[in-house]
Amino acid sequence: MKHKLVIACFFLVYIMTLPVFSYGTEQDRPNAAVPDNSHEFEPVLDGAQIIHDFVIMNKGSAVLDIQKVETG
Repeated sequence: MKHKLVIACFFLVYIMTLPVFSYGTEQDRPNAAVPDNSHEFEPVLDGAQIIHDFVIMNKGSAVLDIQKVETG
């Protein structure tokens, strides 16, 4: 019984650490860097269109796929 418990514990630890080792090193995955993650707009007239570009840089070596963007 004790032998089965030890094997089950090792298996559980293996399953929990598998995602950590599946990506390889830190440089083998995407790494999004946003230098300016907020912007304070000046007061504008009602109905005026205002635009601000946010730069998103990929500091990793894998492709960075942005799937969803939300405004606040």
